[in-house]
Amino acid sequence: MSDSIQIQVADSHLYPGCAVRIAHLPEPTRAAAAIVEFADGTGAHATCHRLAFDELELTVDPYATQKRHPVDAKHWLLLAVDATHNSWRVKRRLP
Repeated sequence: MSDSIQIQVADSHLYPGCAVRIAHLPEPTRAAAAIVEFADGTGAHATCHRLAFDELELTVDPYATQKRHPVDAKHWLLLAVDATHNSWRVKRRLP
């Protein structure tokens, strides 16, 4: 998927408060495929959708960390923390 959005996470998993970097945002009106790259070198497929100017919904597929800990699929709300919209933080887990 060469047109996938690249998302870099500052840890081996997502959690409220976790820092996230996104170089190119999806279009506001449609969901986009994404590749999530975790700090431990692992990755996962995901789907992201802009809900508002400063809000992003992220659904991450199941994956395993570098230490082989399984992580179930999860759904997250991210908020922009700078005007460039390159830096984000996980606000909370969505149902």
